[in-house]
Amino acid sequence: MGRKVVTVDVFAESRLAGNQLAVVLYAQDLDTDQMQAIALEMNYSETTFVLSQSENRARVRIFTPGNELPFAGHPTIGTAWVLAGDKPCYTLELQAGDVTVEFDRKTGICWMIPPRAELGERVSDDIAAAIASLSVEDLDTTMPSQVVKIGPCFLIVAVKDLATLKRARMNLDALESFQSDQYSNVGLFLFCSEAYSDDANYAARMLFDAAGVREDPATGSANTGFASYLKAITGKPVQAIVEQGFEIGRPSRIYIDADETLKIGGKVFQVLQAELV
Repeated sequence: MGRKVVTVDVFAESRLAGNQLAVVLYAQDLDTDQMQAIALEMNYSETTFVLSQSENRARVRIFTPGNELPFAGHPTIGTAWVLAGDKPCYTLELQAGDVTVEFDRKTGICWMIPPRAELGERVSDDIAAAIASLSVEDLDTTMPSQVVKIGPCFLIVAVKDLATLKRARMNLDALESFQSDQYSNVGLFLFCSEAYSDDANYAARMLFDAAGVREDPATGSANTGFASYLKAITGKPVQAIVEQGFEIGRPSRIYIDADETLKIGGKVFQVLQAELV
């Protein structure tokens, strides 16, 4: 095919950490089936395809190994970083709408202004605990379990400590019983107020069903929902650092700034540049 592919690590503090992303450039003549096959070949959480680009914006599609997504966080940040060069910001035209990423060159943090998250129904402790293969006593019941939707759907569940977070597992039978036409393909976003690093505020995990349970090292869309959830629960602006991916050897750091404008940030490192043949 002769197309350049760039792989990057997103929400990483160094190379070989964070969430991996493949960006396929000059993909305008690929059809949907070809894009899906390439995404499966890459087998990262997501692969993006750049269909057209200009100086300050590009039209992009996002695929997991199994399906297309209207929006996802780390693919948006990573693709914008690849395309922007030294520009202060860059906009991606996604199925979910235009999303702009701003670049703080001093700190190295790329700040995404994501689509608005929709807070859904609150979920009983019994159901939330069952989906996480935990007991109600394992939950932090001062923080309600709640569904959020931002393209993808997530069930946000607070657990009492880091040890509980580490032993949580997705129960697919309980998840299937919970899902409905309103909430389908739900990811499980677990968090606690105990983190791995002294300067971080939360540790989190994101589990999802992709022909079997998989775990995401860093999830921009889920953390967008989490930021909206925290702001709604506390009634105050939120500035926080979330650590994710430690349990699977891909330590990640997501920066949250949820005031009048909600922003999700992370650093990006290029790992590989290759060519599809």
